[in-house]
Amino acid sequence: MSDKNEFDLVIIGGGPAGLTAAIYGGRMGLKTALYEGTGFGGLAGTAPKIENYPGFESIHGLELTEKMREQAEKWGATFFYEKVSAINPKEMTVTTSAGDIKAKAIIIATGSKHLTLGLSNEFELIGNGISYCATCDGPLFRDQVVATVGGSNAAGLEVIYLSGVAKKVYLIHRRHCMRAEACIVDEVDSLPNVVPMYNCIIEEAIPKDNKLGELKIKNIETGEITNINVNALFIAIGVEPQTEIAKEVGIEIDDEKFIKVNKKQETNLPGIYAAGDVTGGIRQVTTAVGEATTAAMNAYLFIKKGWYGEGAS
Repeated sequence: MSDKNEFDLVIIGGGPAGLTAAIYGGRMGLKTALYEGTGFGGLAGTAPKIENYPGFESIHGLELTEKMREQAEKWGATFFYEKVSAINPKEMTVTTSAGDIKAKAIIIATGSKHLTLGLSNEFELIGNGISYCATCDGPLFRDQVVATVGGSNAAGLEVIYLSGVAKKVYLIHRRHCMRAEACIVDEVDSLPNVVPMYNCIIEEAIPKDNKLGELKIKNIETGEITNINVNALFIAIGVEPQTEIAKEVGIEIDDEKFIKVNKKQETNLPGIYAAGDVTGGIRQVTTAVGEATTAAMNAYLFIKKGWYGEGAS
């Protein structure tokens, strides 16, 4: 294997955890590679604003993660737009679309992905009125009528962002109120063009001319059915961890599908660490950064002590 395919530290995933690990890997003098197959920033990069990251009163998620990336590049980390399809823990290699890459330590920071509503035509309408990212696609529906579904902090921030773009925003949530932080709920409640539809679920997405045109809404308390005309639906009902490559090689997963790690962010396989949303817990940018710091520093110690030659049994 050529030197260009050999690294001290290989990081899988380009969200805040992966980017932080790349910063630390570079700073500690490790030959560091980060692989990301879909775009840097992770879910944090799609957040319209982040207001709880120390040092920034308010910052767009993409801007914050881009700063992280620039910092990692400054310290010598190398970035690859390539998907990792497999890990070989015995040989300590990762398989990418460009071939096998040798590592002395691996950090899995694959994050999480959006949950879907399960509508019969949901995937057909993605890009034709259904979206999971308001900041990505919201501007396409300027001065139009849109809907959101979900009651979390993330859902509330999507509503706030869309209220400044769309003519009207329907807020659909299956509970009697949002479960977001009070400051977010207060801001949502103050927006004149937001129409809450609590205790409601979406039963059907009705297309018009191959694009979303209408939603069939059911009030789960009264049973009443309401149809609303919308140009877009933004889904923000949660996420699930991306642990497929971990499960395939015998990395332990908990009952909620998250990777099990110890206080050093070690998995059950030597030399393989995990950090960020993929490990569960609070799942904030700040916790992802902390976990990645721990993972990178322990990976450094693992490499410098020469344990990487042992591989998995």
